[in-house]
Amino acid sequence: MKRALDVAKPTLLFVEEYENTLSRKVVSNETINPVLLRFKGATLFSKAHLTATADIHCFVFDKTEDVENEARRFVHFCDAHGITIDFFYNDSEFHQERIQRFASLLGLPGALSEYQALCVRDKFAMKNMLRKLGLPTVSYQEAGSLKEVVGFADVHDGFPIIVKWRRGFSSREVYKIENKEQLETLQLDYSTGRFIVETYCPHLIWCFDALVQEGKVIGMFPAWLPYTNLSFAEKKEKFAQITVKESPRVAKFDGKEVAQGVIDQLGLKNGYMHTEIFIDFHGQPVICEFAWRTPGEHMLSNHSIAFGVDVCSLLIDVIVGRTVPELPSNGVQCVGDMFLPLADGVITKISSYNELSNLEGVIDGGVNYNMGDIIQSQRQYTSCSGWVQVKGNTAGEVLARMLKVYERFEIMTK
Repeated sequence: MKRALDVAKPTLLFVEEYENTLSRKVVSNETINPVLLRFKGATLFSKAHLTATADIHCFVFDKTEDVENEARRFVHFCDAHGITIDFFYNDSEFHQERIQRFASLLGLPGALSEYQALCVRDKFAMKNMLRKLGLPTVSYQEAGSLKEVVGFADVHDGFPIIVKWRRGFSSREVYKIENKEQLETLQLDYSTGRFIVETYCPHLIWCFDALVQEGKVIGMFPAWLPYTNLSFAEKKEKFAQITVKESPRVAKFDGKEVAQGVIDQLGLKNGYMHTEIFIDFHGQPVICEFAWRTPGEHMLSNHSIAFGVDVCSLLIDVIVGRTVPELPSNGVQCVGDMFLPLADGVITKISSYNELSNLEGVIDGGVNYNMGDIIQSQRQYTSCSGWVQVKGNTAGEVLARMLKVYERFEIMTK
């Protein structure tokens, strides 16, 4: 039996591509009527989560059908269940453009226009917009053929270069190319128009995440990535993202101003902006990319603990039109999460979370596998054997504690 809708509460249509920190908060929030939109064939939900959400109205979007047809089906779905949608929020990166078109056809509050959805999803359009705004990016162009990519390298100081899927996510189909031979070995199909090529940037990424209300940044959460997403996608050794309690000293710019400039340019209103910025040796920004969605799993938890607020609940309030006061510019501690290494094969030995939980600074985590499990890793940075959340007074202290976890953790396969 489905949960009754309370007419005194706003009804939020939430696009749930997979179970994460935010989606669990949405379905447990007692101040709203949640209605879920999931995708046909999606399997990224635990049994416990499916059980916990079984009483919530859920529309299953069929990606093989025309968007117009799915919009009509949704209208019938709402009519059949007496549902009136008051607000809409999409947290899916992969389906961003398709689902925003769906929401626009239905006139849902919170839907993006076609241009907005393009700019927050397509890396080529995104960088064009950033350049128009006067913000620095790496050099880039569309990759129409192998010859064009090699020509790009010749013009831009040679290899290494980056070739990436222009609508990629989680470092999928992102390649650091060291030479022409490596590029030829990949045998990418450039005729699809799915790739762009960029100059390689050697600097580490910082994230400047923004909570946005009525087009204004009301909260900024900076985070340091001491290892690259791409490195973990390829080597499965180390990856961490550490929320710091104040604007990093290495940055000679205001991350809040950068985010606000993008928001103003695109006319974005209520939601969450995830921005990745390379910081060069002079402390100046090189914008990598941004997204109108929440970041990867666990980062919202890091932000919440570091700043002493519930970021997910605040975001829900923003989405449904409740006024949220501007958040403090500084947090109370530094908190990060780290991904545990992965190896292909049959697991013959693997550390448990209990073995790691007593290490200094460890506050949460989990290990995904057990002895005897068969692993085939995926070439994306979210493919890992588990995660651990660590706190400390400084980012350096958090990283040092993370390295102790890496020293303790063991995984062996055959």
